[in-house]
Amino acid sequence: MILKILGVGICSVIINVIIKQYKPELAVLVNVCGGLLIFLIVVNSVTGVVNELVQMEDGAKLQIDIISPIMKVIGIGYITEFTAELAEDSGNKAISTKILLGGKIAICSLAIPLVKKLIATIFSII
Repeated sequence: MILKILGVGICSVIINVIIKQYKPELAVLVNVCGGLLIFLIVVNSVTGVVNELVQMEDGAKLQIDIISPIMKVIGIGYITEFTAELAEDSGNKAISTKILLGGKIAICSLAIPLVKKLIATIFSII
């Protein structure tokens, strides 16, 4: 998998450098396409990670309402970072920072129920 990612990344950079000399407006499109290809390669391997977490959950008898928000937080973090970097690569630094802010707020809103459960568990132990 890593060789595919590196190959797509190197090809995107080389094509970007060549195209930027002749058609700078198309260089952004090359960046976006390269980034999306890498994202699709990574998404295919995420299913294995999710399956492994589900097996761990079954073995440890964890509640699904704990694992699901954690997976959502991780997904939001990765997708937000990827999108913000695409915006920054295209020259939109202001939009990139707004995307990151939105991702942080979404993560905080998903983390509130987990914090409530953690506090309830701590008080039940005490």
